[in-house]
Amino acid sequence: MWAVDYFRYAWYDLQRMREVRKIYYRDPKFAAIDRAILRKYLLRSPYRISRRYLKYRREEDLHTYGETPLSTLERIAKWADIQPGDTVLELGCGRGRGVFFLSHFYRCRVIGIERIPQFVKLAKHVAFEHCVKSVHFTCANMLEIKWPQADLVYLYGTCLRDQEINQVVRQLAVFPKKTRVISVSYPLVDDTKSNAFELQKTFSVSFPWGETEAFLQEIK
Repeated sequence: MWAVDYFRYAWYDLQRMREVRKIYYRDPKFAAIDRAILRKYLLRSPYRISRRYLKYRREEDLHTYGETPLSTLERIAKWADIQPGDTVLELGCGRGRGVFFLSHFYRCRVIGIERIPQFVKLAKHVAFEHCVKSVHFTCANMLEIKWPQADLVYLYGTCLRDQEINQVVRQLAVFPKKTRVISVSYPLVDDTKSNAFELQKTFSVSFPWGETEAFLQEIK
């Protein structure tokens, strides 16, 4: 099954690259940054890197890797009304393409938390090589560290278990009022019964595996 998923997602990536080149590579600086990231994975598939890491960690599910397409991330950024100077926290940022994308096109500071060391190492190399100072990468399991505060938190956590979602909710509930939170596929439900979130918007988004809903919430 993993081989089927690998080739299916790889084919999807190739198709989406046409869109990326056509729309976003008109900006030479971003084109250089994004190409630098992709070059680092020419001979090492991110899907295989993720699977190898999860196998080493003896995880039950070895197929949890996924990234938000840039066109989908643009839709999310517009709906969330990201402004220049905002701080965005991405929980589980993968290779960091989305971190660089948001930082570049929305002129915001972006913090990416990712547990796979190779992803973080290579993303840091790209940031250094291209002098991108508005991004920061932390290598850690997002459920095991304290999160920095942000104006917007983005969670593409479709593979999280219920107890992990509850833990995410508890961490977010102590963030300052008016902090915006985007979650994919499900709204965040506060298991502490403190009614910490207010749903602002729901909108459709596209991923390699199909269409789903994204939810914009605000901390009360």
